[in-house]
This record gives sequence, C-alpha cells and structure tokens, in this order.
Amino acid sequence: MDGPCPHPVVGPGWSSGGFSLLEVVIVLMLIAILLVVAEPRWPNALLLEAQAQRLAQDIRYTQALAMNPDRGQSYTIRGSGRSYTIVDASNNPMPPDPPPLEGVTMDPFSFSFSTDMGKPAAAYPPLRLAMGGDTVTLTVTALTGTVVIQP
Repeated sequence: MDGPCPHPVVGPGWSSGGFSLLEVVIVLMLIAILLVVAEPRWPNALLLEAQAQRLAQDIRYTQALAMNPDRGQSYTIRGSGRSYTIVDASNNPMPPDPPPLEGVTMDPFSFSFSTDMGKPAAAYPPLRLAMGGDTVTLTVTALTGTVVIQP
C-alpha cells in the first residue's frame, strides 16, 4: 500500500476527535447532580406561578366589576391562607366563590376598587404567595390598579 495512511495512528500530541470515558462519566455525573437539585423545585414553581396568575385574574375581575356602570358600586377581593372571596359594597359575596389555592399560602389581604374607573381605593402593600421554598409577589399599582406578578 503506497501513500499516506488514511487513519493516522493516535499518539502523544494527536487528537482522536472524541471524548474519553472519564470525560463522559464526569459530564453525566454533573447532569445527574443538577437534576437532583433542580427537579423538585420545578413542579412547585410552575404550580405557584399558575395560582398567582389565577389570583391576579380574579383581582382584575373584581376591578372590572367595579368599573361596570350598571352595577354602580365598589367591590373588594379579600382573603388569607388559601382562600379568598369577592364581595360587593354591601359585603355580599359574588358567586361563584373561587376555589381555594392548591398548596399555596398567602398573607391576609384586601383590595377594594371604586366605581371611579376601577381605581384602587388605597395604596396596598404587595401580596406574598408561598409554596414550599418558592414565593411570588403580587402588586396592585395605586393609580391604575394594574396587577403585577414578580418572582
């Protein structure tokens, strides 16, 4: 056979273009460690975010009720622990009563919206929701009533 060898012999200073078994094992161990540490937090974080979105939607609904000219009264959403309710100015609950938050706890809160374009009746402190080690914060802006969710 004449000419250069199509497959050069691998030796010192030569690269085979692949990974050694040790490198592959180290990478697999790092991936396994990351999965063990990160995996338990994913379901909690996703569920917490979904529950925060649901509560934010109900806060917006309460504001929309107050903005309705046919109703002509203010509305309040209040709660603590895992449940909350929406009431009118006479303290009558609005059906249907929202189901409790699944696995989420929250600080006591009360947000009232006036008939004046649904503006919040006051400047409210942020509302903290927690699940396991994760928390999110809901803030109702004082001027517009916009609901902001922050991790």
